[in-house]
Amino acid sequence: GTIPPERERHYLTLVSDEVKRLSRLVRSMLNIAKIEAGEMKLNPTVFDVNESVLSSIFTFEQTIDAKHLEIRGLEDTGKIMVEADQDLIHQVVYNLLENAAKFATPGSQLYLGLAVNGEKAYVTVRNLGSTIPAEEIPLLFERFHKSDKSRSEDKDGYGLGLYIVKTILAQHKEQITVTSQDGVTAFTFTMQMAHGAPREVL
Repeated sequence: GTIPPERERHYLTLVSDEVKRLSRLVRSMLNIAKIEAGEMKLNPTVFDVNESVLSSIFTFEQTIDAKHLEIRGLEDTGKIMVEADQDLIHQVVYNLLENAAKFATPGSQLYLGLAVNGEKAYVTVRNLGSTIPAEEIPLLFERFHKSDKSRSEDKDGYGLGLYIVKTILAQHKEQITVTSQDGVTAFTFTMQMAHGAPREVL
């Protein structure tokens, strides 16, 4: 009874889409050893990464509302067509957004930025919270590594989220960088622009 009748179809459609997507992603994650070994073939398609990012945000609607977080950065972003495995890139964005929301200071902003430079698109997920110690940054993408629990009220997780992110991007031959200074932590990864897509800087 918490959802108005006129909004039921909207949310049921979101749930249905996510169940189907997660079913595909579970199969992909169970084969992570194959991804690491380069034995898993990607399923590259041309898609709008902006739409994929927005889809990820909707799945965190309750968390975002509960922590009173403001989403910024996508207000004036148009279509950015990239070529990659859409389900796996969705998982990358999902994991980064989950991490950012978990460690964000309540009432602060989550920034999701999209930009284009030459043949590459750049996706940035940035939050405001405690600074990650410099000595910990090189360890973030290691399997089963968990950052300082004191930075988050959420003590759950198995330290696989960022490891999966790096593994998926490595399979795409893409890069991810991390910066954390003065309470601002940002993850930025690259994607290959689709053939014929605009290459101007956004």
